[in-house]
Amino acid sequence: MYACGCAAIRGLDRVRGPSLRIPSSIRGSAVRGTLLTVAAQKGGVGKTTLAYELAAVLDGVLVDLDFHGGGATNLWGFDPMSSIRAPLLDALEHGPGRPPRPKHRPNRPDLIPSHPDLSAARLDAEAVADCLEAWAQAWQGRSVIIDTHPGAHWSTDGAIQVADLVIVPVPPGRREIAATEAMLREYEGFPILLVPSIVPPSPPARWIAALQELAQAPSVHLAPPISEHRWLRRRMLATAVTRQTRSGTRTQRAAREYQAVARRAAQLCLTPTTT
Repeated sequence: MYACGCAAIRGLDRVRGPSLRIPSSIRGSAVRGTLLTVAAQKGGVGKTTLAYELAAVLDGVLVDLDFHGGGATNLWGFDPMSSIRAPLLDALEHGPGRPPRPKHRPNRPDLIPSHPDLSAARLDAEAVADCLEAWAQAWQGRSVIIDTHPGAHWSTDGAIQVADLVIVPVPPGRREIAATEAMLREYEGFPILLVPSIVPPSPPARWIAALQELAQAPSVHLAPPISEHRWLRRRMLATAVTRQTRSGTRTQRAAREYQAVARRAAQLCLTPTTT
C-alpha cells in the first residue's frame, strides 16, 4: 500500500527492478493471448496513455475502441478519415473469422486503429467479445490491450466481458473515486487492477485511503502508481515512452512506472488470486 505524502511516490523504488521481464505466457504463446482491457467511467484520467504504454511494454496488439478523436489512434499517427478502409469496423462486421492485420511502425505498439463510425455501428457487446476472443487466438498468443471509450458503451461492455484483467486508472479527486466506486459495483466480481494515475508529489491522504479501501474488495487489486507527468500532455512524439531511445531522466522515470504496472498486470494474469 501507499503511505501519505511524497512517500507514496518514493515507494515506487521498492517495486522497480533493473529490467522488466514479462513471463512468456503473457508475451506470446501457442494459446490465446492475454486480454487486458483499460477502462474508466471518466475521460482525462490517463487511460489512453496507459493502454499505449502497456501495449508497448508487453509487445502486444493495441485495439483502439475509443471512437472519439485524440485517442490512441491519433497518438499513434493514423488518420482514419484519410484511409479508404476501416480495419476495425470491417473486422467487427465480418465477425470472428476475419481478424484485422495490426499496423506496425518502429517504437510504437502494433495497432488496430479506431474509427468515428464505431459509435453508430449496428453491433453489440457480445459481437465485440466474440471478435476479441478470436483475434487473441489468431494473433499467435500475443497479448491484446484494449483501449475503450470512456463511460458506458456496448463496445466497452464487450471488451470487459472477455478481459482476463480490467485495468482502471484512478487519479486523485472525489469525483474520480465516486466514478470508480460505481464501476466496481457494475462489474462486481470481475478481476480489476486499480492504477493510481496522475499522482502529484503530495497526494491527498483521503484519496489514498479511499484507494486502499476499494482494493479490499474481492478480485480488486492495486498497482504501483503513475506520477503526474505534465510534460506528457505536451509531448509530440508518437514513440512510446517505454521504447524511446536516448531518453532523459524524466522519460526514464515515466517508463519505469509504466513497466511496473505492466509487471503487476502480468503477475495477476499468471496468478489470478484475490490476495
